[in-house]
Amino acid sequence: MSDLLGTALSVGNGLSNGSQSSSDLLIESFRRTKQPDIDALKNKQSTLENRQVFLNKLRTQLEILTAKADTLFTVEAPASFNTKKVTVSDTSVLTATAEGTALIGIGTAKVDRLATNDILISSRKNLSDAYTYAGLTKTITINSVSSDVTFDIADTYETALSKIATSVNANSSSTVSASVIKDTSSTARLTFTSKSTGAVNQVNFTDGEVLGDLGITAVSLNPNSATRLQSTTTGAGYRLVNYNDLDSQILINGVQVTRDKNSFSDVLQGVTINLQKSQAADDAPINLTTTVDTDKLASTIIQPFLDTYNNVVKYLKQDPSILRSDPSIRNIYSKLRNLVAEPITTSGDGNPKYLTDIGIKIANDGTLSVSDKDTLQEFLESNPQKISNLFTTSDGFAAKAKNAITALLGSDGLISTRNSSLQSQITSVSNRTLLLQKRVDTQANSLRKEYENLQKVYLKAQNQFSLLNGFPSAS
Repeated sequence: MSDLLGTALSVGNGLSNGSQSSSDLLIESFRRTKQPDIDALKNKQSTLENRQVFLNKLRTQLEILTAKADTLFTVEAPASFNTKKVTVSDTSVLTATAEGTALIGIGTAKVDRLATNDILISSRKNLSDAYTYAGLTKTITINSVSSDVTFDIADTYETALSKIATSVNANSSSTVSASVIKDTSSTARLTFTSKSTGAVNQVNFTDGEVLGDLGITAVSLNPNSATRLQSTTTGAGYRLVNYNDLDSQILINGVQVTRDKNSFSDVLQGVTINLQKSQAADDAPINLTTTVDTDKLASTIIQPFLDTYNNVVKYLKQDPSILRSDPSIRNIYSKLRNLVAEPITTSGDGNPKYLTDIGIKIANDGTLSVSDKDTLQEFLESNPQKISNLFTTSDGFAAKAKNAITALLGSDGLISTRNSSLQSQITSVSNRTLLLQKRVDTQANSLRKEYENLQKVYLKAQNQFSLLNGFPSAS
């Protein structure tokens, strides 16, 4: 410090060549000598804080992996490994999907007709004619659902037909939809269309004045039979004569099947068939090939779980300096890597015990991926449970991962204890930094006062010397 004072005093007039005073230069020089110590502490605190952030993000990654593992412990999880698919030779005719219970094999399908909605059509009426029951309230009953209609005295068939349709459609219990169709510019017909397809949903009616006036009577139309009256250009009737033709009809492996819908899952075990269009009589049958769906299992169940594991492994390695310098991080990394090398002891003799046995590859960076789908498919075809056991059992890969992570994340786990240790170190370093900064500030203020006092003495002596020099010398 005496060297600093000597240097400062040599300035003489108390001012530097620049805008700073000599005392400012002195203090600045002193602070520069102490700044490396302060910077070292700040850098150490920053390093500790970065490691703490790293650990907190790692905790999040591990929690995501735990949540993903939990999805493999549900009651439904084992069955999800038994994935099947149906390949259809012509999807413009029909499509099909399969559940795990579907039987592997080949079948044929020939679509004779699609299920359709039944349509009941009234006779033709002149729109301008006065309505027969104008000024009255009447009841119309379709499929045992009754609707009341009130007609005005001035109603024509144009307004009356509209009121009938509106009343039927407004009834929440109605199983049909009513429409007014103008078949010419001056005439119209009323139609009743079933809301659901199939013979079981055919349109039936109860005889009444309103329907009778429209040509719809049980005697003339013979409803609910294979010989219903078909509508003509002007006369009432049904669109289809035989109500059985409302059902879909398809030949499955040569066996005739009828259903009231175009989508059904009760014909082939585990297979849902969706009909798209009917085929001509001379069209070839459609081939249905049911196989295991290896791609689906790999992409929707196995790989997503492996990806969450991979994300943790890659995160641990993204900062080599932390992995290299922090034993706790290396410990976590080693625990996860070792999971892959541990056998699944509950799989039983002759069954795969390692992920690599079913076509999963371990890359050089420790990440996992499904690389050999042929091997995976062989196990799926022989017994999907062998694949499931590797992941869903109490000794499976998912359970091992979760158990390891639970130990890491617990209140006494490695991450929590390491985090607490880091926080203590951060607090300690922060306090040391503040203390050192305060000590430097105190020393700087003391140095400033000491310099200013010395400067006053120096200036006083200089003034006295100048005064003495002003006296005439003795002759």
